[in-house]
Amino acid sequence: MAKKNRVVKKTRRANNEGSVFQRKDGRWAGYISVGFDKDGKPIRKFIYGKTQTEVAKKLSDLSGRLNSQSYDMIEKKNFGELMQDWLLIFKKSSVTPRSFEGNIRNFKLHILPIIGNMKLYSVDVVAIQKVINKLFEQGYSTNLVKKNKHMINQFFEYAIDSKWVNINPTQKIKIRSKDRKIYTNGENYKALPPEIREKFLDALNKDESNFLKPLCICLMFAGVRIGEALALRWSNIHFNTKTIKIEQGITQVPRFDENGNILERVTVVSDTKTACSVREIPVTDIVLETLSKWKEKQKIRSYDINLDLTKPNMFVFANDDGSVRTYSGSRIIFDRFKTRNKLDKYNIHFHGLRHTFSNMLFEMNENPKVIQQLLGHRDVKTTITVYNSVNSEYVREATDKLNEKINSSYKPEEQETKQHGKLDEMEDDDINELLEELLKQKQERKRKREKDFDM
Repeated sequence: MAKKNRVVKKTRRANNEGSVFQRKDGRWAGYISVGFDKDGKPIRKFIYGKTQTEVAKKLSDLSGRLNSQSYDMIEKKNFGELMQDWLLIFKKSSVTPRSFEGNIRNFKLHILPIIGNMKLYSVDVVAIQKVINKLFEQGYSTNLVKKNKHMINQFFEYAIDSKWVNINPTQKIKIRSKDRKIYTNGENYKALPPEIREKFLDALNKDESNFLKPLCICLMFAGVRIGEALALRWSNIHFNTKTIKIEQGITQVPRFDENGNILERVTVVSDTKTACSVREIPVTDIVLETLSKWKEKQKIRSYDINLDLTKPNMFVFANDDGSVRTYSGSRIIFDRFKTRNKLDKYNIHFHGLRHTFSNMLFEMNENPKVIQQLLGHRDVKTTITVYNSVNSEYVREATDKLNEKINSSYKPEEQETKQHGKLDEMEDDDINELLEELLKQKQERKRKREKDFDM
């Protein structure tokens, strides 16, 4: 039956690149030798397509895989297995453990379920676009979608270098540049509003027996990250110059098995989040006074446990054995504190206290560049867009000030009208004096309007 459909038109290709021909039913086909059987006869792999060009391209890709000396592996393994091998062998050694954790998680959650069972050479632009579309449909951020696309792109670049494929289909994938967010009921407002700040501080003042008060004061009134605060040592606190030196932060480093599954997480003290995060920041009196009282309590505690917890190299918020506190352990204690003081409903987080610090500065109309340096941000855009969530109360206050200013500019005109009504009762000298005064006021208002316009 196959012979009846064969060979209406046939073209010869170079050695080891197969032949392309058109069948009688109109379809195009081609074949290439991929080896020999036990009897020494050539094993041919047939390719089919709608056009001669399509078949020729498929044969070229297949020829490349044969030349890569990885043909058997590519045929036996699917896309998911090949990409996971690449992640574990190459990607893992080129990024931090935390970054690799995100890579392997994104791969297993978002890429593997959709195109993992396909053959590498079958994954085209359409298949990858389906991954992208699925992520957006599930409500994931543009940033996460871009990370997945970037990871697939890196793998295909590796596949091209290995001569497994000839093209990288991710090059033609389009992703929107911005998220489409809907803000409702203030759910994205991370900082504490003024009335909640008072309740939170009152609760801290009643709960002074543990480390939470000095820790939260550092976050809320110095703007340090929770990881930076837990990594602080007493040598970083400069009471005489009223500054705190941020040099390190804690992080959780995951350990993986041979399949990329997390075995455990270990808390370590390492470098700060970015190079810009290393900074020496001036702090308010409330921070220094709270830390000073905490140091006195630690001195008393040191006698009980026979270990000096206030030595320069000791962590400010150390455990009783001098070890660094973990983020997860601190968060559990913080959650219990909120429950104990009926603060659960206010959605207060450690990072929200840092947002509160920046918001208080924005409320005072502080220069964003100054706030950027205090927070240790690399880009002032982050400071302005992410850490500036001033609520509607302050927007209304600003509007009221503008309204007051606009109205005040018309009041002198009203006064002139009122005063003009008394002219009949005034002497000539008084009238001249009044006219001179009104002229001065008018010139002054004109200069002020010109100055406002220039600004």
